[in-house]
Amino acid sequence: MNIIKKTIRRLVLGYRADQDSYVRYLKKIGVKIGENIEIFTPANTFIDNTNPHLLTIGSNVSITGPSSILTHDYSVCVTKKYTLGEILGCQKKTVIGDNVFIGWGACILPGAVIGNNTIIGAYSVVCGVLESDSVYAGNPAKKICSLNEYYAKRKSKQLSEAVTIYSEYMKRYNREPHMEIFHEYFYLFMGKKNVLNNSIPSFFENKFYDHGNYDETKSFFYAHDPYFDSFEQFLEYARKNA
Repeated sequence: MNIIKKTIRRLVLGYRADQDSYVRYLKKIGVKIGENIEIFTPANTFIDNTNPHLLTIGSNVSITGPSSILTHDYSVCVTKKYTLGEILGCQKKTVIGDNVFIGWGACILPGAVIGNNTIIGAYSVVCGVLESDSVYAGNPAKKICSLNEYYAKRKSKQLSEAVTIYSEYMKRYNREPHMEIFHEYFYLFMGKKNVLNNSIPSFFENKFYDHGNYDETKSFFYAHDPYFDSFEQFLEYARKNA
């Protein structure tokens, strides 16, 4: 059944049926594109194919949908009539660096250059040159903070967010959440001092595979000291602070 569904999907959507076929298509037509590209909703994502020689996408780029990446616009449809026939082109080189996240609904305009290690907020409209190691959002996209500042902010909120998850789960289901619910927060209660013989639940280890750096993630996990000695200790804290 799954094979039939995939076949139908490819017949209907063509190269935008899945992220692998989308990336293969972009490479085939001449887009310079790196490795580990994630296109979360390929059917709803538009990546300009009219000027593949003007588009560069680095490695480890995550594109959520429905996003657009452009190398041209059709403003000539107005200027050509306004000038009674003059044709003015608008085709520009667009560059997306390495390790970039493009948020839901963002539009990357022709000529935009996004530096490495950059986060683009949801529904941002990106133009001009964006610095590396930064977070941008808005219309037009403006720098919100450095990536280092963003990291520090996210780091500082891990415990409070995990407690909120505990509290909301209890309110919704009238029972304590099981460990898997904290699949993005398990570093709080698992690490080198309480994981024996490299044993870790598979639903947590699967997170190591995200974004193409399994070995780095595994090494970091087994080297770091968790905030709590165990999941039970975390639950005790959450009960008191929810």
